[in-house]
Amino acid sequence: MKLTKGLNIMIFCRKVNERVFKMVAVGVFVFFIVHLMGCFWFLTASFEDFEPDTWVARNGYIDSGVGVQYLASIYWSFSTLTTVGFGELNAQTISEKILAIIWMILGVGFYSFTIGNLSSIIASIDT
Repeated sequence: MKLTKGLNIMIFCRKVNERVFKMVAVGVFVFFIVHLMGCFWFLTASFEDFEPDTWVARNGYIDSGVGVQYLASIYWSFSTLTTVGFGELNAQTISEKILAIIWMILGVGFYSFTIGNLSSIIASIDT
């Protein structure tokens, strides 16, 4: 009887660890995708030669260092993905709007997947 109880605890811990590992893997993947989309966000302004309409020129990041520009790109990417979107970095040009729409659609899928996994982890802990 004690052996069975111990075995059930080990099986439970293994299932929880697999789900937690899966969530960590998803988190790493999300940060990679946020980085990639942040680079594409900066690239849209670069392709338009930093015209006055682009987000880099409108927000005064033209003369900023690469680190500040990268941080602003990542900030936009992460706030858009999480559907927070504070609005200080917004899309004005056609290419920025297209990229933002694609990223918003992916953000909805990301949230659905994340909340589903968290619900699954919590449900397995309760059982």
